[in-house]
Amino acid sequence: MSNKVDMNVFLHSLLVIKQMNDFTVAEARDALLREHAEFTDEVETRKFIYRQLSRNIEKGLIKRTDCFDSGSKQVIYSKTDKLLASSVVPIKRGSKAPKVTHKKEAVKVPETARYRTELHKELMAYEMDLNTTLEEAKEYKRLSARFPDLKDKLQQHQSQAKDKSIKLLGKIHALQNLLGYTVTGHQTC
Repeated sequence: MSNKVDMNVFLHSLLVIKQMNDFTVAEARDALLREHAEFTDEVETRKFIYRQLSRNIEKGLIKRTDCFDSGSKQVIYSKTDKLLASSVVPIKRGSKAPKVTHKKEAVKVPETARYRTELHKELMAYEMDLNTTLEEAKEYKRLSARFPDLKDKLQQHQSQAKDKSIKLLGKIHALQNLLGYTVTGHQTC
């Protein structure tokens, strides 16, 4: 039976949803800046990542490794076995972890919390799919420039990616509206 551990929703996005492992603070910072509209400032995002990583090192969920290559030091962060064996619960900034009760009776979760959690998970998944689709479209465009003979075939794939991104964006906006979030400025292909 796995243990439940709490983790900031944005770090959860990187480590659990995106499956990042063996990464630097800069790589995590860049991923947050790319994928979450809440983050706009590189310095503040780096500080946020560093604080979250430090907290999770203290919990034993992440380990820090100092690597030395050609005289320069690079710090790599990795998931621990404890994290891999745990069920990770995403927590929003400013919210506190739910208190664990040791009663045998089931703890009732309010209906609104249940649907919000589910919808937030779906929103995160749609956002990840949208980012993947946008990168796919960029790659088709890049390949079209490199291989002009394949332009028609690649253009067809790029068009399909654009259609998919439009559908995903509609789903994202619907969930953001339903959850009361600010609708982000995601773009389609």
